[in-house]
Amino acid sequence: MIDERIIRQADMYFTEKLQEYHTGPQVSDWNSVEAQEVRFQQICKILPEDCNSKFSVCDYGCGLGDLYAYIGRSYSNFAYVGMDASEQVIASAKRKVDGGVFLHGHNIEDKHDYIVSSGIFNIKSDVSDEDWRKYIVETIHMFNQVAVKGFAFNCLTKYSDVEYMKDYLYYADPLYLFDYCKKNFSKNVALLHDYGIYDFTILVRKEL
Repeated sequence: MIDERIIRQADMYFTEKLQEYHTGPQVSDWNSVEAQEVRFQQICKILPEDCNSKFSVCDYGCGLGDLYAYIGRSYSNFAYVGMDASEQVIASAKRKVDGGVFLHGHNIEDKHDYIVSSGIFNIKSDVSDEDWRKYIVETIHMFNQVAVKGFAFNCLTKYSDVEYMKDYLYYADPLYLFDYCKKNFSKNVALLHDYGIYDFTILVRKEL
């Protein structure tokens, strides 16, 4: 069971970002469109290589739904569901995005071909590292249960330069999460840590 305290914290944090910035990647705590889209590029590597493929995807922690348009640049035959802990952010996403389905909540109830998530494991605030790691593990277990073909997520890396690390952020161990996914979810796991910024992406492909 995902810690409700962490979900409430995410709700408050990103609702405040929405009230401050109203629109743009800053609502999701990215400092630019480029910073947001370099993460999109990595998590979308879980999606089919064939641009004509038909698939469903759940964007967990969708913010304002910017990923919907990003996926739409390459694919035309996909079903998109965006989910976010902030009710106000979801309301704004519904007004902004012409397409897809947007849901307020944190428990994924339906199956989807793919689950993707960008940035939800970064802002730990005053939560202990131990509790935050437990939250990550519980969340990716949920992804595994509802993803038919695979899932992808990213985290800030513990290999960040120490002088730039901040106390309210969580810097995950990529080797621990790679190993955990490999042992618990699938033999087909990729760790991407070569795209020039201080985070990493993990892709888990199901064996069908």
